[in-house]
Amino acid sequence: MKIASQLLIVAVFWGLSISVVSTAFANDNAKWPVINGQVVAVDTEQSVVIVKNDAEQQMTFQVVPTSEITIKSKGLLKFNRNATLKDLTAGQRVLVTYYGSGELKVARDIKSFFGERAVNTSP
Repeated sequence: MKIASQLLIVAVFWGLSISVVSTAFANDNAKWPVINGQVVAVDTEQSVVIVKNDAEQQMTFQVVPTSEITIKSKGLLKFNRNATLKDLTAGQRVLVTYYGSGELKVARDIKSFFGERAVNTSP
């Protein structure tokens, strides 16, 4: 009987732990600020991208090794591919998820969209 109650306690604790961790990862994208805009400039030597939103406000983002850059197409030929800072050019529509504030903003991920306006698809 003692072993059964201990197993029950362990099972309940394990189940609650998994639930908490799953919830934390599910809400991961909800806490990051996002800018929807157009690439103004890319500096590959400094690892920086400048983006202008629809209100004409410019923001500068540092791109670090952990930043994820993807190029997406939702047209006739749908594709998603990993990219690098060198693949971004002025005029591209992008959605940048970032962290930091003031002058220091770091791009968490950058999504470039072909053929349509960038939209935030995070839950």
